[in-house]
Amino acid sequence: MDNILYKNNQKVIGSIVRLNRIKKNMSQKDLAKGICVPSYLSRIENGELLPSEDVISILFDRLGLKYNDDDEFIKNGISEFEQFFDNLNFNEFDHTNKLFDSIEEKEESYITSPLILDYYLVKLARFCSTPERNKFESAKSSILAAYDLLSQNQEYLYNFYMGVDTLNIKGDIEEGKVYIDKALTLKETGHCYYWLSYIYRVKNNPIKAYDSIKRALSQYVEEGNFISIMESYEKTAEVYFMLDNHADAISYLKMALRIAQKLNNSYYIEYTNSMIAWSYFKIQDYDKSLDCLRKNSGLIDHRMIIPDSVIESLIYFTLKDKEKLRESINKLSSPHSIEHLGEDMANILFKSFTFYLENDNYLKSPIWEGLLIYIIDGTTKLVELRKVFLSYLKEYYIHNRRYKDALFLEQNYPS
Repeated sequence: MDNILYKNNQKVIGSIVRLNRIKKNMSQKDLAKGICVPSYLSRIENGELLPSEDVISILFDRLGLKYNDDDEFIKNGISEFEQFFDNLNFNEFDHTNKLFDSIEEKEESYITSPLILDYYLVKLARFCSTPERNKFESAKSSILAAYDLLSQNQEYLYNFYMGVDTLNIKGDIEEGKVYIDKALTLKETGHCYYWLSYIYRVKNNPIKAYDSIKRALSQYVEEGNFISIMESYEKTAEVYFMLDNHADAISYLKMALRIAQKLNNSYYIEYTNSMIAWSYFKIQDYDKSLDCLRKNSGLIDHRMIIPDSVIESLIYFTLKDKEKLRESINKLSSPHSIEHLGEDMANILFKSFTFYLENDNYLKSPIWEGLLIYIIDGTTKLVELRKVFLSYLKEYYIHNRRYKDALFLEQNYPS
């Protein structure tokens, strides 16, 4: 950013007048009365012309504003905003949140300054994908009220964070993709490709998902963004998960793990260990899977795909080791498990494994079928876990000679 761009800029003046007028619920007619005709004010707000200093002064007085255009204030504000977005880009979330707290304390000064739109973009980014919807929506509304005044980079930031929020909060893949695609036309970034890869994974398009994450990785390497490089390896592994190629996924996960260890970040290490443990479970190398799980301490990480307690229980279920399974299923009620599964799913998994432990002929019982169907219906977002229980249901149908049900299982439960 160049603070010269913020001085005597007609779009800046227009955005301040328009947004503060709307904030005070004033019409253009009311604000313009005795100063200029409403059509002239409309042109000011649209950034079509720069009024005289006298007109600006009268408009600001009527709005009750003190115009903050001091060079030092603008310079410091620009520096703070750049630092905020730089930290956000490099995944330094704790520092970013602290930095925003300092920025937010100066909100009244920022919204009466040439930095008004930049401030609302910072606010939009801070509350993107968080439960604090009122703050996010207020920033969004303010930006939309002056959207036509945004610079190309400002428009990129708006569309990118709107896309991420739409994907995370609304879960609307198509709408989210529109925002991310728009952001990409304005600026090519690793984060845009990262989220495109997520979109294509949800849409079950592994080829486009793989292409997008490779593009993201290339951008991150140029930036030297180590955390995002690590996450790109993890997401590449998830594409291989889609193809049931867990052996190749492991090599990418090990690259991610090496970076996590270099960063000495316990959360990243344990999360990646869990993914590797899952991959070894899928290729039936149960000893290595258990070795990975033993290295973890049970940290709660919101990114977790399959909780460690579930992986461990599935291993002992597969090995028919009832004694160890009995111990493992008690971990399903841990905060770590409930965080990812929800209490209802944790309980039904516990009941299912308990039913197996207490019934030697579990495969002949329709109760087993009902439990499996309940789990499958409740794990639509846990795709990898769902695949396992679909295989158990197929085994049940074949065991009971219900070959037609087994044949049409994938059709009835598409991924």
